[in-house]
Amino acid sequence: MRPRLFVTLFALGMASSALVVEPRVAEGKDKPAGASAAGTIEKAIGLSPKGLRWGLTLEGVAKLYDKVFEEEYLPLLRKAQPGNDMLALEDEQKTKQGILRRANTRIEFGHTPTGVDQSPLKGEYSYNNAESMATLRLRSGTERHFFFFSDKLWKVYDEHKLAKGGTLGENFAEATKILSKRFGVPGKLVPADYDKGQPYDEVQWRDPDKLIRAIDRGNILGMVYADRTVQDNMAQYRKNKAEDLHAMDKDVAAATAHPPTYAGKPDKDKEKPAPKGKK
Repeated sequence: MRPRLFVTLFALGMASSALVVEPRVAEGKDKPAGASAAGTIEKAIGLSPKGLRWGLTLEGVAKLYDKVFEEEYLPLLRKAQPGNDMLALEDEQKTKQGILRRANTRIEFGHTPTGVDQSPLKGEYSYNNAESMATLRLRSGTERHFFFFSDKLWKVYDEHKLAKGGTLGENFAEATKILSKRFGVPGKLVPADYDKGQPYDEVQWRDPDKLIRAIDRGNILGMVYADRTVQDNMAQYRKNKAEDLHAMDKDVAAATAHPPTYAGKPDKDKEKPAPKGKK
């Protein structure tokens, strides 16, 4: 019974939109005044699900998704026959509701490097600044990453798979056109800059309380929503800088900072050329 139930849930998930935002910006002729500049959205857009907001703790996010999963499974439970089918669905619901509360779900960016450093998410966090991350797979298949400062939510990063006929189009160009239409204003292109820690091209928007970034990762579209209060004052939150593992040891650097000096004077006679005719 269990495989059939998983197929049913997957099909339902693919039919729904994975966009994290619910645009509240008018389009076309009704576009708000002052929103003509590339990437500038005059009115704030909402995050979904309803109730998701900056400052929530990880437990607060988990409780919010408890309700989301209850709503997702309710129609399936109503249709399920008493017995194995219903028990399997109830078990799946409880498993999903416990994901964000598992110890291995939360990643702390303390002093020790993590495996996230080898992922496209590198650069979205820093070490030794009370930062952490948790991940949840949505019903649509989208991977959603929650980022925290001192256990307070400040950023959401969604990974969407692009496909022909998909909600967000087949490629990055299509995706940004769709997003620009939904937001009611074209985004601002920000080319990749490896020196600044930005490995991918991005298209960005700003509303009164969020920085929104569409990231070109090939067949994956990264959609990032960040609290502007934090983003615009990042230096205050990331006071501790990452150590350069390839940097020269301090003692070695001090010893080699100046060339050695000698107490004795050089032998000037040895420096003079020998007289002609003499060996």
